[in-house]
Amino acid sequence: MAKNKKKITESEQSKNIRFIVILILAVVVVLALYFRLTNNSKNSNQQAEENMTEIEVLKMYDMEAQYPKAARDVVKMHCRILKTLYNEELEEDEYAILNDQVRCLFSNELLEANAESEQYADLMNDIEAFHETGKMYISYTVDAEELVQYSKVEGIEYAMVIVNCSIKENTVTNPVKVQYLLAKENGKWKIVGWQEIITNDNTAE
Repeated sequence: MAKNKKKITESEQSKNIRFIVILILAVVVVLALYFRLTNNSKNSNQQAEENMTEIEVLKMYDMEAQYPKAARDVVKMHCRILKTLYNEELEEDEYAILNDQVRCLFSNELLEANAESEQYADLMNDIEAFHETGKMYISYTVDAEELVQYSKVEGIEYAMVIVNCSIKENTVTNPVKVQYLLAKENGKWKIVGWQEIITNDNTAE
């Protein structure tokens, strides 16, 4: 009787071991399929974006789900959109869409100070004047993270970011330095304002 019990016990243990092994294999297969599908999805999205124009990419950019995390990344996104707005010949609806994307980067304070209709009209006037003077937005370089100046005033976090731009006017390219001020709102860096810094070295190249 004891031998039979031992055999039964060993048989049950073997079944349990087989069950555990099968379960582990099943989990491994499911994880492998998940990672493969995820990677394929990422690759597909990347390939799709590579085949899109800059205008299409910016129009479809999800500011809610993919909002830039760092202050300098917010500034980079702002410069990226501005470069497209000022350089490209867009359809009216494309100007409006990209302007909406720009406003997603603005602080509540800046939004309140700039009604959408007025701000859009000013933007279109600026773009028209930009084209009439034969200008082109060549490039921009945002200061490295270690150069960003952070501060805290009355519990509000601020960041000062400098951008060095190159603006071509006819045959001459001029350096333009711009200072951005950002504030943190609900965990996101938002643009409070920006202004050109006039320096003695702003000479033509």
